[in-house]
Formats: sequence, structure tokens, C-alpha cells
Amino acid sequence: MKTLKHFLTTAFVAASVATFAQTTTVTVTTDSTTNRYRAVQRVTSDFSIYVGFNNFGGSLPAGYDFRPIGSRFIALAWQKRIPLITNGSTKLRLVTGPEIAWNNFMFEGRNTLTEQNNQLIVEAANVDLRKSKLVTTQLNLPVLLNLRFRSGFTVGAGAYVGMRLDSYTKVKPEGQSAVRTHGSFNLNPVRWGLTSEIGYRGSAKLFFRYEPNSPFRTGEGPDASVWAVGLKL
Repeated sequence: MKTLKHFLTTAFVAASVATFAQTTTVTVTTDSTTNRYRAVQRVTSDFSIYVGFNNFGGSLPAGYDFRPIGSRFIALAWQKRIPLITNGSTKLRLVTGPEIAWNNFMFEGRNTLTEQNNQLIVEAANVDLRKSKLVTTQLNLPVLLNLRFRSGFTVGAGAYVGMRLDSYTKVKPEGQSAVRTHGSFNLNPVRWGLTSEIGYRGSAKLFFRYEPNSPFRTGEGPDASVWAVGLKL
């Protein structure tokens, strides 16, 4: 596991350096008659924000009920768009770069999550709660293939891998201050998933993400998938 984490860290650093390096690489052709230069292709960089909703999927134990609106997904992404096919009306690009992502799972009612003897326990608080949630923070490296058509319509699909930076529960009783409790909560240090995006050039895109494996270690948490859907700005 240490070797894998070191490999991921190296990959994230390399991707970060690439993202903040020179933003344009140009291949030129020369018209010998007019002596003019024309850009054929370029590598571009951009910053994107993912905002949406997330939840667990699959058969969950009692207590794992989440508020649809309160359970949010947010990611800040620094991406490189690398041209692969630029001739013709359809363009193919490789999109990659590091991102920081937050999964917020907001419990319904008075439910709270605690860790006892390497097991996760959902129990009801003895007071009314304004909010109770589990938050995970990850450093991800997505890799997507993106097709852009003459009409401006774009579609992309790929996968991502990430490592956990932090996780905590946040409980806020009615009329009182919120309490954060940091811990691993039996979460896997490394997660991976599939991602897709669809939209039009220059406008917000619809994204969907799916993690088929449980974010929790085997036998130490619910066997649940994770999904997220929303807009890429």
C-alpha cells in the first residue's frame, strides 16, 4: 500500500507541474509564399469547479439515509487539454490534471456516525440536530478522452484514482456550536471511479461519477457504491 501511495503522490505532483507549466504548445506550418505562420494544435490549461449531489448506492444498513439536497459533491480541478486528433470536424483530446474533491453525506434526522472497535455505528442523538454529516476530502487524478464535434457538442469519458487527505464528521445540535471529529472512519486510503461529461463548448457541462467499490474497508463499513451528478463550471 505504501508503494501505491508513493506512486500516486508522484503522479499527482507530475500532473500538477504539467498543469501549471506553460499553457500553450504550438506546432506551426510555414507558407513559403506569404511567410505566414498558422497554429495547428495547442495544449491548453483551465480551472473548473464541479458542483452537484452525491449519495451511496446498494443495500445499506439501517440508518444510512441521507438528505438529497444536503449531500453535496464539490471539486476544484486544474486540467490540461492535450490534442490527439485535430484534423477534420471532430476533435479528440486527452483531459487530465489534479483535483481536490469533497464528498458530503448529510444524515437524515438525528442520526450520527461513530467508530467503535473498528466498526462504524449509526445511532440517534438525544437532541435535535441541525446537521449531521460525514465529509471526505480526496486528491484525485482523472483521465478522460473528450470528443468535440463541429456543432460544439462535447462528450467525455474516463476514470480517476484518488487518495484520502482527510475525513471527519460534523454534528451541529439545534442552537449549539458544531462539533467536528476527524478520523479515518474505516475509509479506504485509495479510491477509484468512472466519470463522464456532456455539454457544449464554452458552457457548463453535466457530469456523472460512479465508484463501484465501497469507500469503506471490507468488513468495517457498509458495502456501498458512491455516485455523484451535477454541473461542471
